[in-house]
Amino acid sequence: MELARPEDRGLALGAWGATQATAAGLAIACSGFLHDAGQELAEKGDLGEALQSSVTGYSIVYALEIALLFATLVTIGPLVRFTRARRPKTFTLSPSTLNSRGMP
Repeated sequence: MELARPEDRGLALGAWGATQATAAGLAIACSGFLHDAGQELAEKGDLGEALQSSVTGYSIVYALEIALLFATLVTIGPLVRFTRARRPKTFTLSPSTLNSRGMP
């Protein structure tokens, strides 16, 4: 929002909201299609006897969501790598360091 000119901030905020709403709508539509397709295959027995259940469609969608979450974490991992802050070297006073600097 800070990149937009002051008079365009409302437009930028509206565009962001429209983008989020579109993405949410597409996600719901895709998951609904995937659920229905998976459920139909399960009911026909195309996925095997073990997956002939009323929850198979939901399980397929949930498994895909978990896989996409892990893919996101793998992708983000290198971007959030942190570096340790360099600490300044510590200086300790001892009789040998005092003598080497010409101090009594």
